[in-house]
This record gives sequence, C-alpha cells and structure tokens, in this order.
Amino acid sequence: MAVFSVIATSNPEKVQAAITARYGANHFAFSPTAWFVSDSGTSKDVADRIGLTSGGIEATGVVLSFTGYSGWAKGDAWAWLQQFPEARSNG
Repeated sequence: MAVFSVIATSNPEKVQAAITARYGANHFAFSPTAWFVSDSGTSKDVADRIGLTSGGIEATGVVLSFTGYSGWAKGDAWAWLQQFPEARSNG
C-alpha cells in the first residue's frame, strides 16, 4: 500500500475527523495539521475519500504520496512508517 501525507491548510480538526472516520486506527497524527495514511489508491483517491476534493468537510488541504522520508521526529512516527516498505527511510 502507498503512504500519503495529508496536510490541512484550514480547519485541521475537520480533516482529522474525516481521516479518523475513513481510516480508523490506520493513520498517524504527525502534527496538529499533518497525518500519514496508507491506502491502495492514489492521492486523488485519498482526497476524495476524506472529502477534501469536494469541499464536503469544509476544510482545505493537500494529499501527497511519498516513497522516501528523512528528518527528525518522535520515534513513534518512524515506527509507524516502517510498517510500509513502499516508503523507505532516507529515500
């Protein structure tokens, strides 16, 4: 499954609620405005599934697909990402 970052640019609480409703526990809250999700679709599919594309959740944001990651964050972020071989550390 592909890994995506969802970044809210307005109303992050509504984006969070939509992600939780659609993906349940299969997401990671990276920051108050950014989440990681895993999905078999495309970035457009993820945006559609959480209601960003249609504006149905009254929030704005972007969905980005990624295959590599690097940086400095809490260990639980890296542990969540390591479940998905499609996204590689230091990609």
